[in-house]
Amino acid sequence: MTRKTFLNVTLMLIVLFFNSCGSSIENNCPNISYSDLKISVVQEPKIIPGSSKLSMILKVDENFNKFMPVSGLTTGNFKVYEKGPNDDCPNPISESEANKQFSPSPQKFRHNTLIVLDLSASVTSSTLSQLKSSTTSFINNIITSNGDNSYLVGVSWFDGEDKLNTLVDFTSDKNKLINAVQNINAGITNDPSTDLYGAVIKSVDKAEQRLKDLQKESYISAFSIVIFTDGTDQAARYSKQAAINKVNGANPKISMFTIGLGTEIDKTVLTAIGKNGAVFPQNKNELEAKFVELARIVRGEANSYYLFEYCSPKRAGKVQLVLVVQYDAKKGTYATTFDATGLTSNCY
Repeated sequence: MTRKTFLNVTLMLIVLFFNSCGSSIENNCPNISYSDLKISVVQEPKIIPGSSKLSMILKVDENFNKFMPVSGLTTGNFKVYEKGPNDDCPNPISESEANKQFSPSPQKFRHNTLIVLDLSASVTSSTLSQLKSSTTSFINNIITSNGDNSYLVGVSWFDGEDKLNTLVDFTSDKNKLINAVQNINAGITNDPSTDLYGAVIKSVDKAEQRLKDLQKESYISAFSIVIFTDGTDQAARYSKQAAINKVNGANPKISMFTIGLGTEIDKTVLTAIGKNGAVFPQNKNELEAKFVELARIVRGEANSYYLFEYCSPKRAGKVQLVLVVQYDAKKGTYATTFDATGLTSNCY
């Protein structure tokens, strides 16, 4: 063996030795890494100045379902671990040393739902009464408390024109929304055709702009779009692929749902557009039940955002924070780090 080869082998063995020593501590730590639940960070953890409190906004979903938001969690569903400079493993923090505070409805959070109605001639001539009743039920299931600004609903509509029309802008006034829906009549439209793909593209654009506007006002926000149609795109101004690309490239805070009624719809297309949920009532008598079904999913989506705060007992050094969320038999893990240098005893 040459001297050069000997030195290379020796160096390799030294590296392997230290790597194995470094990982042995981690390997001896209890496993708290879970993936049944997906925990997304909407607002990164931040330290409240002059205190030891960390604040963050999280979203919780079931990880192995296409779209299954987890709502109804309480403080008891969250467990906090920390690994500081003197810790070999992340350890559960003492309840007496670190007060946890929890809110399922962050004060600066706004969930927006845009209902988009197909008012082409095929709808206004045969299904308008059921559509108005179904949309009213949807609104009643989304806004359960009139004037609660955490939940804002807007209603738009389209026909064959290259335009997305606003029936009611975003509001928490349930009566205003319902009155506007009930006053829809067949004379509202100018073009009997169906510009479905154009409506999809414009709806996403509207949602993107709404999210930007709310961000300027320091609101944390999310968006759901629910599109109803009874047919396929007839106007042909925009392509199917352009509409699907718009949906797939949208801000991840935007959820897309579709409701397709009748024999003239394309379920494959509507399922691609409604990537978070697509329902297909068999006939107009089932329409209201499907609207209510989606309303409950959208409401659950809105309630899957959580403000979580806790006061760290650490006062110096880099700290690894591990948050474990448990829901029924399912668990999920979120991990990050923060600098505890300068944290105080204040917890407010």
